[in-house]
Amino acid sequence: MNKEGTEENFLRAKNTAVYESNNMVTDVQSGEILYQEKSTRVKTSTEPDFIKVYYKAMMAVNAISEIPLDFLLALSAQIGFTNGDKIMFYNNKTTRRAISEYCNIGDNMTAKYIKRAVEKGILFSTQDRGSYEVNPWLIAKGKWEHIRELQAAFQFVDKKWIRTITEEIETKS
Repeated sequence: MNKEGTEENFLRAKNTAVYESNNMVTDVQSGEILYQEKSTRVKTSTEPDFIKVYYKAMMAVNAISEIPLDFLLALSAQIGFTNGDKIMFYNNKTTRRAISEYCNIGDNMTAKYIKRAVEKGILFSTQDRGSYEVNPWLIAKGKWEHIRELQAAFQFVDKKWIRTITEEIETKS
């Protein structure tokens, strides 16, 4: 067996969970086992291996160290799960209030942190006022395959996050 095959099998085994269950149907009066079934279910994770990265180091590398972790956590709580669609943050009174309460800061400071999040590439402005696309490399919720697809549209170039926008152009035959 080659080295790659060994590593692949190790990684697959490490990300696999096996669930076993036994079901028995018995006669209540006699206690006789009428039916017995054993089932095994194997679940393999498709999420890649990861390492722990300390948030201050990650934030410094991404040049976002002046945004508090509390704000990022509160912001994370205000986004929905992706099903392959863009991850969106809606800057409205309700979400700002929730962030302000979580961080114990005022609405003006929350607005400043949202502006900094845009400047640092955590959020990207959209054509709709108060709607921001969330950078899935930094904050994301959802199934790994959906997040991975979204990450393909973002790049970290010259210490700055950029979003690659592609438009499908219809061609007439």
